[in-house]
Amino acid sequence: MNFTDKQLNAFKGISLVAGIFTLLIAFTMLFTLIQLKRINPLENQALLQMKEQFDKDPDNKDKAEQLRAIDLMARRAYFSSRWQVETGSYLMLAGAIVFVIFQRLIAVNDKLIRTKPQEKPDLFSVQKKSKNYLIISASVVIFLAIISSFVLRTKLPSPYNGAVLSSSVQKPSASNEASSNDDVNYPFFRGDGSRGIAMGKGFITDWNGSEGKNIKWKVNLPKPGKSSPVIWKDRVFITGAKEAELELYCLDKNTGKILWTGSGSDFQGASKKALESDNEAGMAVPTAAVNKDFICAMFGNANLVCYDHEGKLIWGKNIGIPSTTYAFAASLLIYKETLIIQYDGNNKMSVIGLNLKSGEQTWETLRTGRAVNSSPVLASFDGQMQIIINGNPNVSAYDPESGKELWSQTGVSGDVVPSVAVNSKMVFAVTDYAKLIALKPGKTESKVWEDNRFTPDVSSPVANEKYLFIATGNGDAACYDAEKGDTLWTHYFENPIYASPVLCDNKVWILDRNGIMHIVEAADRLKIIANSPLGENSDCTPVFSENKIYIRGKENLYCIASN
Repeated sequence: MNFTDKQLNAFKGISLVAGIFTLLIAFTMLFTLIQLKRINPLENQALLQMKEQFDKDPDNKDKAEQLRAIDLMARRAYFSSRWQVETGSYLMLAGAIVFVIFQRLIAVNDKLIRTKPQEKPDLFSVQKKSKNYLIISASVVIFLAIISSFVLRTKLPSPYNGAVLSSSVQKPSASNEASSNDDVNYPFFRGDGSRGIAMGKGFITDWNGSEGKNIKWKVNLPKPGKSSPVIWKDRVFITGAKEAELELYCLDKNTGKILWTGSGSDFQGASKKALESDNEAGMAVPTAAVNKDFICAMFGNANLVCYDHEGKLIWGKNIGIPSTTYAFAASLLIYKETLIIQYDGNNKMSVIGLNLKSGEQTWETLRTGRAVNSSPVLASFDGQMQIIINGNPNVSAYDPESGKELWSQTGVSGDVVPSVAVNSKMVFAVTDYAKLIALKPGKTESKVWEDNRFTPDVSSPVANEKYLFIATGNGDAACYDAEKGDTLWTHYFENPIYASPVLCDNKVWILDRNGIMHIVEAADRLKIIANSPLGENSDCTPVFSENKIYIRGKENLYCIASN
């Protein structure tokens, strides 16, 4: 095809504009990428100073609002820059394609012109040089576009767009309904399997701890802690610690009477040290684990004890003090006759199985990555029970009977504290200043969707087949479509939230740090049922058993039931 001079001039103009546009986008992306490497929300001094001030005065609403505002500004600026890089990669690739197409049209026309006998030789030479110049220019532009689109872009987390990233992965069959949990027993942190789902119906939603309204009993625990209670039949078990004094308490579930107290350090080889950990956390952070025969408790200095339900020490051992900021933090799990321990330290990372009756190690599997402060979760996929750990940077699953790694996929990075949420199809992992991701469990990478707007720093998410619920340290709560990742509703509760939300009785129970329980309907539209105050601060996840709710406050353990 022989184009007219007017058409050729138009082609040259379009090609020139496309080339300049592509180069400008490339340089802008490089500049933005350099900025992103230099700007890290975790190292924002203003934010860190504000958080430190707020931790000293958590009841100050003005400081809470300032902290929320600074945090949101830093988060939005950071992810806005990442979105620019994401969008720029597509724009630059489009510009490069337009440039190449029109340069090709010009080159084809030049070839036709050279075949005409009336053209002068010197014109042929000029055109040949121009063609070579254009080919080199086009190659450089295309190279830059490809590098920026497919290399630089992969270094950044994808921004939120609510879209499904992969839908071709085969859906695993699973059943993560409560296996040993019922409306009586609450054996682990966040309930059966540590999944955040409680059984039972008819729980009271209106109470006031200061006034005694619907408070069945309140007991001042001898020593403080951040662990949550666990329940087996008519007994409540909970840990406490003051410096190196470590204790396990057994209470009557119906009266609150302390039946017996077990020591966490009265055995051969026990550590007598009170570690220099986070001042607020202390030595009683891990939640105990209980079954029909034994109650096992871990403390921050890695002292591990196993008692029977009558208070007799069965065995005790120290599994090695981890070198971490918060000392030992992971809660325990029990699977059949195996006690499961997630061990995280700068010196070693592993998952360990101990014989429940003897305390002897039956298996240990080393893990890779960096130390985290999450807790393990038990879930079943394709008929295989799995220990699932929210690690850094991978989410990994292990066989609870042998410790064998079953699969590992790219997860989240940073200061990882939240545990995973699960339903019958997916695993959800999150940490603050990073992202929330939904994965299909299996040996191949299978990320379904991700978001970066609501990321908790302490509390763990909870999911059912339809919805995923999140509560953050800024006081935000959000509900997602579990399958697609669409945000269905959000709400700001003003006070920060460390306790993990629990799904129970078709409601989501969200306890903030001021001790106010926000009860919302577990649905795609926000409906707040009640906001009930405990009367004191709390960071501990609530427990549900036989129409009663058990909450550990800063000083007391409460049993909430209708008066």
